[in-house]
Amino acid sequence: MSIDIDSDTALQIVNDLQHKFLLDTHPAPLFSQYPQRQLEYHPGSEPSGADDPSERDAHVPDLIERLDKLFHEDKNSYRKFLAHRGDSAQWLLDLLQDILDYEPNLARKNRCRLFKALIRLSAASQLYPRCFPLTGLEHETLVAGGTFGDVYIGSLRDRTVAVKIMRVFEQSDIDALLKGFGREALIWRQMSHPNLLPFYGLYYFQRRLCLVSPWMDNGHIRAFLKKETYCTDCLLSLILNVALGLEYLHGNGVVHGDLKGDNIFVTSWRRACLADFGFASIRTSMASIQFTSSSKRAQGGTARYQAPELHRGGDNDKLTDIYAFACFVYELLTGKAPFPELYSDVAVAMAVLEGRRPSRPQSCSGTPSLNGLWNLLQNCWRENPADRPTASHVVQILMGDDIQAIANESILDWDPRFTSKFRRLFLGDRPFPSVAEFEQVVFGSGQTK
Repeated sequence: MSIDIDSDTALQIVNDLQHKFLLDTHPAPLFSQYPQRQLEYHPGSEPSGADDPSERDAHVPDLIERLDKLFHEDKNSYRKFLAHRGDSAQWLLDLLQDILDYEPNLARKNRCRLFKALIRLSAASQLYPRCFPLTGLEHETLVAGGTFGDVYIGSLRDRTVAVKIMRVFEQSDIDALLKGFGREALIWRQMSHPNLLPFYGLYYFQRRLCLVSPWMDNGHIRAFLKKETYCTDCLLSLILNVALGLEYLHGNGVVHGDLKGDNIFVTSWRRACLADFGFASIRTSMASIQFTSSSKRAQGGTARYQAPELHRGGDNDKLTDIYAFACFVYELLTGKAPFPELYSDVAVAMAVLEGRRPSRPQSCSGTPSLNGLWNLLQNCWRENPADRPTASHVVQILMGDDIQAIANESILDWDPRFTSKFRRLFLGDRPFPSVAEFEQVVFGSGQTK
């Protein structure tokens, strides 16, 4: 989902969106600049037969076609669309997000145009699309703790959820981090793929930020493999799952930035799902807030998975993700982070900058498939980023018939509308307008009926 907007516009979008992802009561000072609004289709805009799902959805294909034409072919009409403010802008923002939620299999070019229009109208109108207003979240049991936060198992509408509570201590820290979380969470919300962990939203509890997602009983992938006996092809299918998720992210212009075993979870159908993609910059900001050591700030807890250019001060990109992917595979094969023989992350950074790479483990030899896997890892660890394979190339190399069959079986439970269905528990079904009603809003009085 690569969007060519300038940094000033992006910052404005973040400012406008920063509280839309909060799922419960937040202290008034942070919210005082954002008055509450009714984010609903206005009475009178609902087509007849709205209670009938078939009639409610009947307008969607025509709406998508009309919107695509407006955004792609008709610049004058696009300008009129972007000129809306107030209630009519709110109506249009809600409509765009509803269509993006409703059509998870929308063609990539159509999805990009819709999302770009949503971003531009949000920036111009200083409004935001309605998000799922999750309420009644209960976090119950602490299951893991780390430098930047704790993970609880919680309950939401009788569904078990994972609640990652971030550690921040100053109001200024919260204000700054909310901006980053808002942008990244908006991106996460638009992603839909079998190998990505679905995202429910953000929550604010007792001066702490929370990420809410489905709970995975199998835990992260390293914990899962410790308690399961796996054949080589099954292991390779999990690795393929991760490569497919990474390919999808990169195809949509999203860099993961922190690929490692702790950020990959396994579903009940034994499918690997990537989580926390795009949040690396936020974790770096949190490290800057909470630590004074420059080495701590640089590493952000992932030094052993970082490419040489990151140790030199570079930024995360698709090719640093590829390097980290190879480190993750090494972790999967050995049960240990790369360079387990080196005590400190500083020593790891020095070794990587000297051209050293992890040694070949015994668990990655003995069969043609494992020999091929090791060759792939070496290519992913190339010093020159341009010499590393793309995520799509990695997928092609891993896509053997037996491995693909196992991977395909693991997605039989996947529902591309999972998150939108969950959201309907809180919002209900809203009717889609007809093309004529849409055009009346855009080109008529400029106000919804």
